[in-house]
Amino acid sequence: MKKYILIFSTSIILSLMVVVSCKDEFLDRPPLGAISEEAITNENGVNGALIVAYRALTGNQIAAWYTSASNWLWGSIRSDDAYKGSESLDQATEINPTERFEVLPSNPSVTNKWKAVYDAIGMANIVLRIVEKVPGLTETNKKNIIAEARFLRGFNHFEAKRNFNNVPYVDEKVTSTDQYKALTNEASIWPQIEADLKFAYDNLPPTQAQIGRVNKWAAGAYYAKALLYQNKYAEAKAVFDAIIANGVTSKGEKYGLQGDFKDVFRGDFENGKEVMFGIQYTVGDGTGGANSNKEGELTNPHNDGPGGCCGFHQPSQTLVNGFRTQAGLPLLYTSNAVNVKSQESNPNDYPDRGQLDTRLDYTVGRIGIPYKDFGPAKATWIRQLANGGPWLPNKHIQWKDEVGKYQIPGSWGQSQLGKTLLLLRYADLLLMAAECEVEVGSLTKAQEYVNMVRDRAVKSTKVMDGNQPAADYQVATYTAPWTDKTVARDAVRFERFLELAMEGHRFYDLVRWGVADVVINEFIKRESVARTSIAGVVFKKGKDEYLPIPEFAINQSKTSDGKQGLKQNPGY
Repeated sequence: MKKYILIFSTSIILSLMVVVSCKDEFLDRPPLGAISEEAITNENGVNGALIVAYRALTGNQIAAWYTSASNWLWGSIRSDDAYKGSESLDQATEINPTERFEVLPSNPSVTNKWKAVYDAIGMANIVLRIVEKVPGLTETNKKNIIAEARFLRGFNHFEAKRNFNNVPYVDEKVTSTDQYKALTNEASIWPQIEADLKFAYDNLPPTQAQIGRVNKWAAGAYYAKALLYQNKYAEAKAVFDAIIANGVTSKGEKYGLQGDFKDVFRGDFENGKEVMFGIQYTVGDGTGGANSNKEGELTNPHNDGPGGCCGFHQPSQTLVNGFRTQAGLPLLYTSNAVNVKSQESNPNDYPDRGQLDTRLDYTVGRIGIPYKDFGPAKATWIRQLANGGPWLPNKHIQWKDEVGKYQIPGSWGQSQLGKTLLLLRYADLLLMAAECEVEVGSLTKAQEYVNMVRDRAVKSTKVMDGNQPAADYQVATYTAPWTDKTVARDAVRFERFLELAMEGHRFYDLVRWGVADVVINEFIKRESVARTSIAGVVFKKGKDEYLPIPEFAINQSKTSDGKQGLKQNPGY
């Protein structure tokens, strides 16, 4: 039986689906829209296959939302970071059960996320299979291709692991239907993830000819991140130390923080010194938006707001409250004692002009406060106040002066973005390094890393309302030495909450810290008074940290002796 690459989707095989035929000859016929692996076993072919493997980061091969590595649904809406937003009935079967921790193994969004991740793994494996057969490749080129493909395979297994936990590892030797059916998920795949990411770290060059390709240092960052997720703090710290000391972007620029927080997500800085790895979306490339950020189409302000649709992924009150400050420092334990005022809570007295972190108004849209360069945000931009609350997403929305270059309107009113979507940036790395420093007892170094992030916020541009700042912006660095490990740990974690808000990290952080049940249940108790969409929800420890293994994968999984191959996660 020949092996074929499906151009539009490899989910028939690579997502553990079963191909059935009465005659072997049928299996030797190439599917429509497919080419054989033999046809691309050449230098151009293997490089093209690698590009397809990168493209799988978008999830577009599944032609479904909620499948990319951005994780705005899985990493943000499941946490205290954001609400579903929009209206209660829009995308109800896809998102409502996720927000309410009521997903079933048959949930379509869960199924599509699984398919997207394992399709991506399969695409990397195709590269690893054919690269060994390509004639004329230099050893350097071959090593680079293998290292990039192994990085992508490790990255996507990491995605599978932190979303589904008990998952199978698939390498390039798995090719037949029976082999896929026989995969099991009883052993942890952390060793294989580490091996793939470390191989990439050890073998990739520090710079790349094409922006967007992973380099040595970005691979090392993900290797260290995988170690951190396993609480291997000393090992992760050693890698983080090396990256902080020597790491450069794929263009060769020393890693550092973008000077102004408002520029981190600006198109003109999309592959600057803070960007370690991201999805390289484009518009205006003659494809009619085919290479735009499809995953973000739902998450723009609604109606006459920037983007024009659809009002999903709205910031939570808890997140907004986190940006309150006192003497420039965050209120680690009392941020929710008083709500930041909105048109919902104080219709005759808003917006809040109190002491706030400068980063708030570049992370969240507040009605009445200038929103990027669009003028004051309007209440009409919120699709349904009762369901989504009074706050607007901000970070990933285009600026007015980016329209045309980095954003074009879509066919049904949605916004199509062509900016790089940041998956890992230097501020994230500094805060992960700070975690490691806390856990190994280096509190002074942890404070130094946190202060680097906070100092950028101190120096960043304030949102101006006319000739006056739009709030009493106060941000300061920590000056008193950190001496209490628990307080230092809490300060680092809170800084991640603020700096990386709405970027799809929060839920995974809460799970790996072992506090998801406490934080999320407190969040639900506090916020369900106003947000009835989450009323009655309970996060169940030992179950809701992970998604269920999709029903189709369980049903079609059988080992060679007829036993069940994949086991369902606890509680489902």
